[in-house]
Formats: sequence, structure tokens, C-alpha cells
Amino acid sequence: MAFGGYKFKGYKVIRANLATNTYANWCLLVHQARIKAFMESCALSGAQWHFSKTNGALSFEDYGNVIYRVANANGDYHDYLSFFKYGDEELYYMIATLGEYYMNNSSGTPVIDPSIKGYQVQGGSASGALYKYIGYSSALSLEPFDDDAPFGSYPTSALPCTSQMATGIVNYLTNGVKEGTSHYMISSYTTIYVGYATKGKDIITVTNSNKGCVESGDGFSSLCDPSDVYKLLKVNLGFSTSETTVQLPSATEALDGWNNECLNSNGLRVNINISTDTSKYNHLALIPSALPMIESGGQYVPYGSAYLSSISNEGNLVRLNDNKMLVKGIIKNELLSVNCFDDATKSQQPSLGSTVMGGNLLTMLCVQKLPGNLAPNQGRITHGYSIPGTGYQGSSNYAIFYMYPVAYVGWDPSNPNINDESSWPELALQ
Repeated sequence: MAFGGYKFKGYKVIRANLATNTYANWCLLVHQARIKAFMESCALSGAQWHFSKTNGALSFEDYGNVIYRVANANGDYHDYLSFFKYGDEELYYMIATLGEYYMNNSSGTPVIDPSIKGYQVQGGSASGALYKYIGYSSALSLEPFDDDAPFGSYPTSALPCTSQMATGIVNYLTNGVKEGTSHYMISSYTTIYVGYATKGKDIITVTNSNKGCVESGDGFSSLCDPSDVYKLLKVNLGFSTSETTVQLPSATEALDGWNNECLNSNGLRVNINISTDTSKYNHLALIPSALPMIESGGQYVPYGSAYLSSISNEGNLVRLNDNKMLVKGIIKNELLSVNCFDDATKSQQPSLGSTVMGGNLLTMLCVQKLPGNLAPNQGRITHGYSIPGTGYQGSSNYAIFYMYPVAYVGWDPSNPNINDESSWPELALQ
């Protein structure tokens, strides 16, 4: 496949413009914008995603009853789901707009299925578990989803239902997530930009501050383990500790929060049965190749691939395969490309939302911040040298070379300039 062909469609939604400004209507409006932008992007690109479930509670446009919902304990609906399939293949996708959810029954209803909490451990103690954001979320699967996923039974060959916005981890969620909860996209934002660019099995999300993620049912150009055939992928771009942090190069210290998703070589998501030790959970890192490193003064700008690695917190390596390989594979560079600027040239990084490669790649992430002394349990430190994407050097006894990466996602020259407000027409509740 050649570069280009990722066709974009976007909308914006504004809560203050709702005729009846309830939280339930706000959650529904965000969900409607998401499925509308996604399907219209597919129509532009020819991607074969289509609704796989049409017996939901709510109809939408001419698609049928494609919106499913889950009630809280009071019978209010703040959680909306839609389900898709790719052509005739056993490849499934779920868009989940979750304005309210809890981690256990003692906190509230509805409760997220425990197998997809995707938590990792802070400081090596299971009692200090933190959870991934799952508000503005989605998931790919090789098996169909139940109507109430992620609150009901969840397929084992599905990626966790995680946010398309955030790469960080949540606090302890003592009170759960509901209207007014800070740091969560649905409950915090009053204007949301909803955009998708699609091509084949690839899905690119673009949201507020040009943050987003890449997802794909065929996301790797090659896999490291010869026995591995599972190419489902999700990578969030724009390191943050919430769904609502503004993405700025000056505040971005890494390519991601190292909370990406894939299946292992047995076709199971990597937070299932990875160890009998409950302190070990998935913590996957996006690592750029060293090939596209740029020093000042060159005539050409190189672009390279990135790797998904099982480097984990406190040395607890997630089992991706039975052959002890620490890298899942190389991500397709038409879907996600990277290059790394040195300290002298980081000011030459392209601006967020701008295009390169003749309009066939979109700039989604620029790293310019030099991290401080990150704790080893944050998973980003290997003592004695700098891990690409962090700029951190573990000891003053070693020479320091800082790299400041840029991440680009697939795009098309025919797409509108997403930095123009006119590229995001407002959508009203239908």
C-alpha cells in the first residue's frame, strides 16, 4: 500500500447549544458525532467498516438502531455503544462513549468488566492499582462484542476498551467517573472535536488539540515472532495524565504514556494471564527507530518506523510470545511514522496539525520537553542510557544525547486543514 488515502471527516459538538442540556443528551451527542464522522470517513476512503449490530435502543440516520446504551443505578443513560465489522472478515470494532462507569459494585453502577480494566501497578503493589482511561474509548476484536460490552462479558481476543485521547493512567477512582468528574473528556469538556481518518483496516482518531490515536486490524508491517500472526494494534499519541490535557510540544516529554495495546502470539490481549504475580500488567512502549534522527543543516528529512515493545514497569516484562522477544513488531509506516530531532534542531519540528510528505502524513505529536528524573516504576527508565522518546539519561557518569521525536499519522492531500475551524462543522443532537 502506498502513502496517502486516509480520508478525514470531522465534526464539533457544543454542549451549550443543546436544546435540552442534560448530561445524558451530551453523552449521546458526542457518541452520534463519533459514529457519524467514522462512517462518513469510511465512505470517503472506501474502508469496509459497517455496523454489525442494528437492534439497539436508538436509531441513527438511515443506519438503523445502531446505538446501544447501558443505564446507571437510577436508570439514566450516560453510556453509549456502537459496533462494527470489517467486510466479511472476523474483525470487529466498538466505539464506546462512556460518561459514567465504576470499577466495583461498592462504588456504583455500571461496573466495567474486570478483565479489561487494564490496570498497572504503582510502586509494585497490587493495592496501588491505577486504571486506564476508558471514557472516549474504542476497541478492536477478532470476536464479536456483546451488546453491553465493556460492562458485560468481554471477548478474550479483543484489545482493552481504552481511551482514544489519553496515554496516562487514572487515579484510584474511589468515586468512579460521572458528570463533573475532572480529567475525563466527556465529563469535563463542553466542546469536543470529533474526527476520523480511515483507510482499509486502519483507523486514525483526531480530537481536541489535534490529539488522537491510531488503531488497526492490520497495524504491523512485520512481526518479530515467526509464530505470531495477530496484527491488532492501538497506539495513543500525546503523553498526558488525563483525557483533557492540552497537547503542546513544550509540555510533551514522551511519545506516549506507554499504555498501548496489542494481542500476544496466542491471540489474547496482553493483560490476560501474563503472570501469576498480580503486580505484572501490560505496559507497552512505542519506541522510534534510530534511523530517522536529524541533525541541523540537512537537505532532506527522513521518516522511519516505530516499534511496539514490552518494556514494562519495574522490569516486569509482559509476555508477548513464548520466545522471549521483547518487541511485538514494526508498525506500518504509512499509518505511523516518526523522526527524531536533536536539541539544536527541535525548533524546526513541524507544527501540530500540519502535513508533510506532500500532504500524505499529518503531524500529531511533537516532543520538546526534557523529562526530569522519572521514577523507574513509571516504566520509562533503563539506567545508563536514554530510551528513545524520553530524553532521559539515567546517570551523570554517561554522555547525554537527547532526542525529541515527532509522530506522524497517515493522511491524504485532499483532506481539509484541520487547524481551520471550518473543517469542523457543528453537529446538533438528532
